[in-house]
Amino acid sequence: MRWLITYADLITLLLAFFIVLYAISRTQQYRFSLIAKALAQEFSSQGSIVGSSPGPSFVSGQSGANTAARGVGNLGPSAAEARQLNQVEQAVQRAVTQAGLASQVSVTENSVGVVMSFSDALLFPNASAQLSPRALALLQRVGLALERVPNQVMVSGYTDSKPIRTAQYPSNWQLSAMRAANVVQALASVPGAHPSHFLLAGFGRYRPVATNSTAAGRAQNRRVNIVVLRSVVSQVVLPATGAP
Repeated sequence: MRWLITYADLITLLLAFFIVLYAISRTQQYRFSLIAKALAQEFSSQGSIVGSSPGPSFVSGQSGANTAARGVGNLGPSAAEARQLNQVEQAVQRAVTQAGLASQVSVTENSVGVVMSFSDALLFPNASAQLSPRALALLQRVGLALERVPNQVMVSGYTDSKPIRTAQYPSNWQLSAMRAANVVQALASVPGAHPSHFLLAGFGRYRPVATNSTAAGRAQNRRVNIVVLRSVVSQVVLPATGAP
């Protein structure tokens, strides 16, 4: 009957093994749900609004900066990454302030990363995706700040609800996507930039941050966001970053 001892040991080890697997799966599920919630809030109607300060809050009663310092569910970045993101935020804020554009650019830090929201009037002529010379100069300075961090950078274009039908842009989808693409091109052309770090998306009219029933609200909805993603968020957005 000695085989029973071996059998009992095997059953005990298997039980311990599956308990560990279950615990790991529950932890990963919790982490994923927290990050997914943060991403959903960032790209929903509660996202960054141009000219707002100190930025959107992910916890009721707290500023975006305070929330970022705490991290999402103890998923805060490493100390080195936190310093790098803070340096990026400060560098971009200085560039915006020195250019006298604080009312047209919002720079905040939250649980997703460093969020830079640019008014479309600052970057493009009406109904166009062609970057103005002033916008190119500002994006060059932003690109210099971004080259110091290895994080992924998401560039997203947004429009208001007014339909557009031109030969070049049949819909707001195309306009918002091309605006994001041109911003990415400007950032990636900065010496020392890493083009593989950039992502882009065009949301058209479908991620408003204000009402489209007023001119002021539509002006807030027409924007381009540049988001330096925290590494823990990038793992969800790009689970296969190293894949070709």
